[in-house]
Amino acid sequence: MRISTGYQFDTYTGSIRTAQEAYFKVQKQISSGKRFESAHEDPLATKLTINSRHLKARFDQFEKNLRGAKDYMGNSERGLTEIGDLLSKANVLAIQGASSSIDANAAQSLAQQVASLQEKLVRSANMQGSQGQYIFAGHQSETLPFTALGGVMSYAGDANVIRAEVRSGEYMPINLPGVSTVFTDIYDKLETLKTNIQNQNVVAISDESLADIKSLRDQITGLRAEVGSRMQTIESLSAENTRRIDDFSKEISDHEDVDLAEAFVRYQQSETAYTAAMQIASQGMRLSLMDFMR
Repeated sequence: MRISTGYQFDTYTGSIRTAQEAYFKVQKQISSGKRFESAHEDPLATKLTINSRHLKARFDQFEKNLRGAKDYMGNSERGLTEIGDLLSKANVLAIQGASSSIDANAAQSLAQQVASLQEKLVRSANMQGSQGQYIFAGHQSETLPFTALGGVMSYAGDANVIRAEVRSGEYMPINLPGVSTVFTDIYDKLETLKTNIQNQNVVAISDESLADIKSLRDQITGLRAEVGSRMQTIESLSAENTRRIDDFSKEISDHEDVDLAEAFVRYQQSETAYTAAMQIASQGMRLSLMDFMR
């Protein structure tokens, strides 16, 4: 049976086209680093990639929320530490003021130092975060929360809770609602201490001011412990999120990215197949032409 020249030509052309498509495809994969460019090339891998990207985006957002919470908590800790330190200094001043041996000038000097601590308290209570927000202002984070005038400390923020979503449906409070009461109480007690020192009221300093300062220091210590506990939770959640994000990134890479070592092998194979298809076609067409001439 004689095979027509047209049939041979179509066969050779088809073989060349198939080899060429495989050759060019692996070239694209190597140059782009991706297994496919369009969804129709691998619908299953595309679907799995979309799912993994969606989940990764969720955990990326959780991680962003945790970074914001860490910043908030870190600045809260810094403010509380400063206030704890000034209370320690106030305690030293109260002990000195409780001595019956100090004179009026020394008492006035101690009172001025207490007034300086009150100023530091207002500055620490108006602590700002990395975005310029006032840490202890509640939801009124763009408004200066604490001011002092005439021996009275006022609060212009609110007691609302600020929450960050750290897991799906799980929210963590990142501020300290009600802390304004503690701060204003500290200011009031320092004002009382200042007055007692100025009046050289040794009994009041010994019986009241020192006890007040101890109570306030305990409250600040408790708040710092609460912040520390939340910071530990944030670190734990962040480590878990990082692991999950890495897992999703690997899944996306497994679905999308080409294995370059394997791709180079296929490249060599497809190049060989393409060259062979061209040679076979060339030889076959020459034979067909000779048959025709005979």
